[in-house]
Amino acid sequence: MLNEIIAPLFTTEWGQRAGWAVLICAALLFTGTFFQTLYNWHDDVVIIKTHPHSAKTTLGDEAVMQMIQQIPDQHLFGSNQALPITSLQIRLVGVIKAVPEALSHVIISEEGKPGKVYQVGDTLPSSGVKIHSITQDGVVLENDGHLEKLPLQRTPLQFQGEPKPLLPAETNGRSNE
Repeated sequence: MLNEIIAPLFTTEWGQRAGWAVLICAALLFTGTFFQTLYNWHDDVVIIKTHPHSAKTTLGDEAVMQMIQQIPDQHLFGSNQALPITSLQIRLVGVIKAVPEALSHVIISEEGKPGKVYQVGDTLPSSGVKIHSITQDGVVLENDGHLEKLPLQRTPLQFQGEPKPLLPAETNGRSNE
């Protein structure tokens, strides 16, 4: 079966022309790629020769090893410990999470007063804590150098039976006749 498909490509006039066209295209692509690679290598050599100091590091081996050893302590993907929930007498009323974070806002109520709008970097007047960051479900506060979380309290929805129709049955635009 494979011979029946491939054989016309080499035996018919159009098959031979198509084969030559594919071969010429492949050769052109290969040649273009080869010369582009040589050109890029040449540019790299020129850059290294004109700026030899940029290819070397200015740090010593000991400094590099010290930096490498500090990587696990940097928490690249966030801290592995959960933040404690704050014990302050404040309540998170709402969160507006935006990108970039500078556009994010939270509404926080202090000591039972109406809520006020804050953003990252603001300080709450009554407690003196600073807003460190805003998440979708809460806010991270900086309290005396320690980070604490103030979660958004969500009350579960409670449904009370079937909803009532907005319009009575006889005035909804249809007649019952």
